Amino acid sequence: MKKIGIFLLVMFIVAALLFIMKKQSSIYYYYDVSKDYIYDFNQTTTKIDNLNLKDGVITLSKDYDINQTMFLKVDITASFMSMVFQPSIKTISQKSSTIQYVEHRAKGIRYINISSLVSKKGDKIKLVGKYIDIPNQTIQLVSFKNKTIKNPTILILAPHPDDAEIAAFGLYSKNSKSYIITITAGDAGEYMYDEIYSNKVKHYLKKGEIRTFNSITVPLLGGIPPKQAINLGFFDGTLKKMYQNKSYAVEGLYTKTSDIDTFRKQNLSIVSKGLSGDSSWNSLVSNLKYLLKTIKPDIIVTPYPKLDSHSDHKYASIALFEAIKSLNIKKGELYLYSNHYSLSEYYPYGDKGAMDSLPPQIDNIYFDKIISYTLSSDMQKDKIFALEAMNDLRQDTQWSLIPPFVRQVKIFLGIDKSYYRRAIRNNELFFVINIDSIYDEKVFNSLIE
Repeated sequence: MKKIGIFLLVMFIVAALLFIMKKQSSIYYYYDVSKDYIYDFNQTTTKIDNLNLKDGVITLSKDYDINQTMFLKVDITASFMSMVFQPSIKTISQKSSTIQYVEHRAKGIRYINISSLVSKKGDKIKLVGKYIDIPNQTIQLVSFKNKTIKNPTILILAPHPDDAEIAAFGLYSKNSKSYIITITAGDAGEYMYDEIYSNKVKHYLKKGEIRTFNSITVPLLGGIPPKQAINLGFFDGTLKKMYQNKSYAVEGLYTKTSDIDTFRKQNLSIVSKGLSGDSSWNSLVSNLKYLLKTIKPDIIVTPYPKLDSHSDHKYASIALFEAIKSLNIKKGELYLYSNHYSLSEYYPYGDKGAMDSLPPQIDNIYFDKIISYTLSSDMQKDKIFALEAMNDLRQDTQWSLIPPFVRQVKIFLGIDKSYYRRAIRNNELFFVINIDSIYDEKVFNSLIE
């Protein structure tokens, strides 16, 4: 009997491991975690230095400006235990410490973000792996000069209510001259309030109304008043259809209306009075042109079409690029983000509060530089409340029926896609390109590929 019991226990452990590995494979379905991340910095103005990593320690000179984005290019190998537990690297300096997570069973080149650790005095930075091996090696330090964000006028383009907060709440909270422009009302997605609305049309009309209200008012938590937060009122999930027939006024997926004022009428900003047209692509581009001429932004924050898997995110930026080119705007910078990373919806990995570094990448992408803005502990807490204020990010109204341990199991397996895990981080990360770069056909095609 004892042998049978041991045999059954072993079989249970093997079955559990196979189940976990199957779940993990779905997280990394689109790329091989045993391959190097590929980033070409030769196209940029970055500074690259070779450093010696010995016994997990590197030494930085006093020559580095603390107002920089800095990555360590390191060759790592995750341990056997990473089959079960998410491996991580803790980086420690005299100034502070951070944690960065990598994939289960990760192997090869990864980039460790040390932007928040550098001081003016020069530092010894220690790398401590958990379920991961970091051998002695010559590594590269890749650094980019950060631009001050207190003075420029910033336009943040959000395809849906909550996208601005997920990608750039910390960024816009540091700049009182930020404008939040949300393209759609967010009137599609999950049938979340079925316990309240049995009629789907009424449900989605109310959902769009609430989310439009969120997009206008939640920026107040970051110091941005409703006069600088505008929702264009287009319909969620329709941008690709609009693009395919640019003069056609589309109808909402579930609301049975094509009236652009259905949700747009909630705007409080004087600037919104200049919006016009219908629910067509041509009107979207025309409205974006009007906003660009009115706001005159120095920095535009928008999704990176190639790196964001959501159709609305791709076409939101394509519409923006079309408006920019139509106005022949060539000055300024684009800060590109991804809220639905194309190679894994679960990126960034690991628990909230950790550091975001460069995402998995299997071929070259275009950028002029990369910017990582550090969020203080208090700012991360503020961001939690901003996300919580977005109705669509809250738990479904069936939350009371879900056993509490389910969330813990999802975290353990690494399959928690919640933005409370993915977006509450030590930093916000952007790929930056100069606006005049999009006039180069090769660059433009690489952005929207």
